[in-house]
Amino acid sequence: MTLSRSASYVLLQCSGWGLLYALLSLLIYNRPVFVATELLYGAVLVGSTGLGSHLLRSLYRRKLQQAGVVRQATSLLIGSIVVAAVATFLLLLVFFLLSLTQYSFPVPAAQRWFVIKHIFSGNFLNMLLAMSLWSALYFAITKVRQLRQTTALLQATQLDALLNQLQPHFLFNALNNIRALILEDPEKARDMLSILADMLRYNLDPRAGVKVPLAQELEVVQHYLALCSIQFEQRLRYQQQIPDACLALAVPRLLLQLCVENAIKHGISQLPAGGCIAISARITDNQLCLTVSNDGQLQPGTAGTGVGLTNIRQRLDLLYQGRASLQLTQQQHQVLTEICLPMESLDESTAG
Repeated sequence: MTLSRSASYVLLQCSGWGLLYALLSLLIYNRPVFVATELLYGAVLVGSTGLGSHLLRSLYRRKLQQAGVVRQATSLLIGSIVVAAVATFLLLLVFFLLSLTQYSFPVPAAQRWFVIKHIFSGNFLNMLLAMSLWSALYFAITKVRQLRQTTALLQATQLDALLNQLQPHFLFNALNNIRALILEDPEKARDMLSILADMLRYNLDPRAGVKVPLAQELEVVQHYLALCSIQFEQRLRYQQQIPDACLALAVPRLLLQLCVENAIKHGISQLPAGGCIAISARITDNQLCLTVSNDGQLQPGTAGTGVGLTNIRQRLDLLYQGRASLQLTQQQHQVLTEICLPMESLDESTAG
């Protein structure tokens, strides 16, 4: 179970300051002369410092989150000094109030200033050190989180741009094929327009993520091949062998459609008799391996160039950070496009 950011903060805050109080209590308990009221003083000192750190965090989030790095660091340093000073002042206040009761020793008037300097100097420096460490950790964690958010936003923007590259090319081809079909078979042209509308709804849905279940991607591929069959008719054949265990696994959206489009453009369309496109999947070493094979020959210059393959490689790099691969190979009279991805469910890919 993953904790929310607020729950993680509360847990770390309580654990950190609680550990500091435990260490301070251990030191007090092991002194040659143990005085129980000093445990109360330690609780006041550490508790008020912890509360001050929380207030400093709130100020940082409301007023300084968009400020420059120098201003943020300076503000945290000044805030640490103020929190340490206030916590030490509260300790002195509690100490002198208790000295007026039966629970502590009275402080003679002649020794009050000495006691104030002794208590303030040591405890102020200790709490200033604790707050400085807290501020450094909080500042570092905040910057790392902001860097991750910026990186994620940049990747999302790049992925959107890469996905948007696919729309015009696919749309123009589909419309041209349907336009040619209107005069020959109006009924079939209407069916193809319905399929095209479904595909556009899938491609342009703003709620759709960058990854989808393999079963959903295969459905889109079948719609795409139905549109392509307008042009190629019996010259285009399709097969698929997908184990049930693979259907729910996550794949990048439009990944297989691009592979099939590339196979038709550089393979099937070059053969007078057409050919077959086959899609298969397997799970190997915790990876989902997808293979798109087509009749034809691997032409020089198509092994890693072109908008389609370049788009696939860039998206795989952004999504999987080197943990995915794409290979084009020639096997007898077939061209094989093999893509291996980390095996993950859709929930896991979204969380990651």
